[in-house]
Amino acid sequence: MTQTTAQQTRSGRRVRPLRVDDLTVRFGGLVALDHVSFTVEPGSIHALIGPNGAGKSTCFNAISGVYRIAEGRITLGEIDLTKTRAHRLAGLGIGRAFQSLSLSPTSTVFDNVMLGRHSLTAGGFLSYGLRAPWTSRSARRHGERVTEICEFLGITRYLRTPAGALPYGDQKRVDIARALAVEPTLLMLDEPAAGMSAGETADMARLIQDVRDELGVSVLLVEHDMGLVMGIADRVTVLDFGRLIADDVPAAVQSSPAVIHAYLGNEDSAGDAGGEPGREAG
Repeated sequence: MTQTTAQQTRSGRRVRPLRVDDLTVRFGGLVALDHVSFTVEPGSIHALIGPNGAGKSTCFNAISGVYRIAEGRITLGEIDLTKTRAHRLAGLGIGRAFQSLSLSPTSTVFDNVMLGRHSLTAGGFLSYGLRAPWTSRSARRHGERVTEICEFLGITRYLRTPAGALPYGDQKRVDIARALAVEPTLLMLDEPAAGMSAGETADMARLIQDVRDELGVSVLLVEHDMGLVMGIADRVTVLDFGRLIADDVPAAVQSSPAVIHAYLGNEDSAGDAGGEPGREAG
């Protein structure tokens, strides 16, 4: 794997590091994240992994502004995301695709992806509904960009097809296309290979690498498939019971006794740490 040195995405936006510093999240008396720190370097693929209840989803939701943090700070370059409302993140360069597909099944692929352009439309979609004079040119430009993104993801043949009629793997691509439509500098992927066959997972791994290499976008992903993670990640952060137990390159993480113990329950199974974990991750 080669980490790109590009500091701009193909759309020209500056790529900044995402820094999670001393992040703590509490739900009542439960500490879901306990002083977690890591950095997603510009142009890198960074994986966040851990067993069930490790705090991965909590961390994603804290970064996305869904959960309020108790302590710590999250920054994207010089931008403090700590108190930023979730709906503003797209405009700051963060796109997110979800584990559970949130597509409109009866709307076309084109319309689903076009929703991702909302933060980039002056005056919002209300102006388009009112047919302001300048909107036709702008709508054409946004439509062309949506088509380009779908072409990059290999789903242009489905542009006028209802999203719900697509195979599951292609629906995943539509969800990623919508996240890319915000022209992000950081793409957050929540279990992109969940429910996929081995062949589909391999295709998804190549797609994630292409996003980083060809678009210049940093990628932060949560993923259960350890083969995918260890094959494409530049760096891996491992959580267990809300605490950080490893943050290193894949080879070092694979051989970490703490990581092996968290996944397998003993240190005698080190040879299996690079494959599917013996304890289901969540």
